[in-house]
Amino acid sequence: MMKTVKHTIYSIGDRGSDLARTFGSETADLARRFGGNTADLALQVNKRGRKLAKRIGPKRALIGLAVLAATIGGTVVLVRYLRLRARAADANPDADGLDAGDSARAARKRARAQHHAEANA
Repeated sequence: MMKTVKHTIYSIGDRGSDLARTFGSETADLARRFGGNTADLALQVNKRGRKLAKRIGPKRALIGLAVLAATIGGTVVLVRYLRLRARAADANPDADGLDAGDSARAARKRARAQHHAEANA
């Protein structure tokens, strides 16, 4: 009985190793195929990038880099501002999404209406 179990486990292990070798070989071939194509693509992009850099020139490249940095920085500042504004609106639900000038105007309007109602009453 013990010999049969041992023999079964060995045969499963042997078949598993053959299967692993087969998959490993196919995976390695596939990786070589993709790796070669990726390397060729990187070389082509690099050559095109150099040509483009020569056509643009260093001054325009620096201007483009500054514009890109300003855009990214502006986006970060805008997102932070909008989040802060949303938190302030959540903290003060009476404002109904109005800025400080609008809420003051609304408060004056309510006060006038209240005074008008008291005067007419």
